[in-house]
Amino acid sequence: MDGLKKKSIFIKGIVIFILLSVGINVGILVWTTDKDTWLQMSQFRWQFIPILLALGALRWYLDAMSFVTMAKYGTEKSLSLQRATAIRLEGTLLASIVPFLVGTFSMHGYLLHKEKLKISESVAITFLRAVLPVFIFLFNIPILLFMDSDPNRNQLFSKFLEAVSLPVVVIIVFMVITLFYPHQIKKGASAFIRWWGRIKFMHVEKVISIEERLFLEIDQFSKIFWTYLRKKKYMLIQALLWILSAFVVDYILAIAIIWGFGFSPDFQHALILQFLMRPIIFFAITPGGAGIWDFTYLGFYSLFLPQSLIGVAVLLWRILMTYFPCMIGAAYLTRDFHRDQLLRESLLEKGVLPDDGTAKKNPSGSM
Repeated sequence: MDGLKKKSIFIKGIVIFILLSVGINVGILVWTTDKDTWLQMSQFRWQFIPILLALGALRWYLDAMSFVTMAKYGTEKSLSLQRATAIRLEGTLLASIVPFLVGTFSMHGYLLHKEKLKISESVAITFLRAVLPVFIFLFNIPILLFMDSDPNRNQLFSKFLEAVSLPVVVIIVFMVITLFYPHQIKKGASAFIRWWGRIKFMHVEKVISIEERLFLEIDQFSKIFWTYLRKKKYMLIQALLWILSAFVVDYILAIAIIWGFGFSPDFQHALILQFLMRPIIFFAITPGGAGIWDFTYLGFYSLFLPQSLIGVAVLLWRILMTYFPCMIGAAYLTRDFHRDQLLRESLLEKGVLPDDGTAKKNPSGSM
């Protein structure tokens, strides 16, 4: 029953994401489409489609190399590029259901442990994959300073810089406090949990249990990260470069969509702009960044395309960056849990596992 319940929650999460994301994109299309849209779409250079698909595939392989690198130099087990790519895609699917990267984090930890990595190693790699991009955002500081002195930037770009500067500052402050003053994070977290417990009338034992688990995660994060910083700095740098490469391919893909429509944006500005946008979409509070991602890139494309095309560009970007990866991730996820169920049934038949009566009742396996 537990497996069926989790499957139901999983399916509901997917449906909610699809309805929300598609609804937002339809709204954007209705708002931006006019009589010129179809004429301009007919002029799209279709030879760019294979290029866009190739960039999308390259993006996930580069991202997966961060897992391969961390497993190779940080654990006793190795991880193939193909398997690492599948794990990243499955995590992306879960991120479309659960906000704040929680879905990605839990799925990555589970799948890495399935690859015979120790639980501690799986947690360490998952933590690092989630945190390393934050250090990439530090590049935004010189970018902000440079663009602030650029007299040629327009008013919209100026407002955008002001909007992204706050998330960058918040991320940097949070990282510094977490690494150097974890007890302050614990104090703040404890105050919030107890306040939330009073509002929700939670039993004091449950509040204490949540506190203990959160404190353990904070300590674990700090310990793992400092261990890697002191003993495996070069591995961290390699993994960071792989993630940065994946980000850059992301940005080039978005620019290639503009090229496909026959427009030639300032490549440097288009690239820098997406570096600044990444903190906004990386920490989106909605499942799959629904709404936040779409409107962020709506603003991006509005700088380089006529209004009649920006909705189409956003939808094409969403298909390549989210919908296709989620479909592939769903295929991998279905295959993995089907194999888990077959293995469980085989072990039950051999008497290796005790029969708790759930093998036939839960054909999908436990998630």
